[in-house]
Amino acid sequence: MTPNRFFPINTVASAAGGLLGLAAVLLLTACASLSPSFQEPQVNLVNITPLPANGLEQRFSLGLRITNPNKATLPIDGIAFNLSLKGHKVLSGVSPDIPEIGGYDEAEVTIEAATSLLGGLRVLGELLANPDKPFAYELETRIDTGWWLSPVTVRESGSIAVNQGK
Repeated sequence: MTPNRFFPINTVASAAGGLLGLAAVLLLTACASLSPSFQEPQVNLVNITPLPANGLEQRFSLGLRITNPNKATLPIDGIAFNLSLKGHKVLSGVSPDIPEIGGYDEAEVTIEAATSLLGGLRVLGELLANPDKPFAYELETRIDTGWWLSPVTVRESGSIAVNQGK
């Protein structure tokens, strides 16, 4: 093999190795600069209001309370969520219009959501079959913070008793 007198192979390999090393140092520096005490925000469902139906699709307005347990402001570029009942996805929605949340602060936001017709029918069937049994829910929220480590996924789960008054 004839050596290239303009870009010798040893020089190209050396430069590539140097660039990789520099990239690794920059990456480690960026990781070290992140706060090791960062805590995930909390997201709680505070209300659900039905909106006028459109054909087979039912839409809802959901109120979410987002709590930032950190000192730094939490910028939010967007949010996406799924609400599952009894393991079936029932509601989902997205919104780019979420305000940033100051450090050690919380905000209530309203997001529109659409039902999953099949998921809703499955849950309705199970509720009718066992009206006295509490049912499990899970709210999974993905928050895009705009930071390079985003998005942050937050899950809230529990159970709801339908016939509490009986």
